[in-house]
Amino acid sequence: TFALKTQTSDDIEGGIKLRFGRFLLQSSVYRMNLENELHLSPVTFANTNFDPTRRSGVETLMTWGVTDWLRLKANLTYQQALFREGPFAGNFVPVVSRWTGNAGVSMDLWEKYLTLDAVMRYASDRYLDNDEFNRGTMMIPSHAVLDVRLGGTIDKFIWSFAVQNLFDRKYFDYGLDASYTFF
Repeated sequence: TFALKTQTSDDIEGGIKLRFGRFLLQSSVYRMNLENELHLSPVTFANTNFDPTRRSGVETLMTWGVTDWLRLKANLTYQQALFREGPFAGNFVPVVSRWTGNAGVSMDLWEKYLTLDAVMRYASDRYLDNDEFNRGTMMIPSHAVLDVRLGGTIDKFIWSFAVQNLFDRKYFDYGLDASYTFF
């Protein structure tokens, strides 16, 4: 059918960016009121529209060039994604972490020819897809993983070798709650 409606959003965002020598701090707050947010139904495998939702939060990014060859980076995001209307009003939108962040280091081992990057990524727990009631009998648990990358630049040639989840941490990023499915 052609019942699917176009997703629209009224957004407001404000932020600040401060630089102190080699240190950069950037932070912003935002609020998005979405209408007809698009959602792929894990039950019907068809796109549907959510009832009106709101996503609001704060994002902060910090970078520090300790030296010309050593850089530290971190970011932290808090996001609240809620249904504004309908039978799930006030409930959290499933599969959206409230907290996400990462912290990393980047080192030029041999100028820009050989660079090492290591990043720890984190995501907090969240409701399973299809758990709009927020019953939370099972949730996608929080997790943190370490990614490493060796790479470099030689003239216009860029190369890299990366390993994500270096320590083979067992986690999952998606799950479906089928206990409330109505056919």
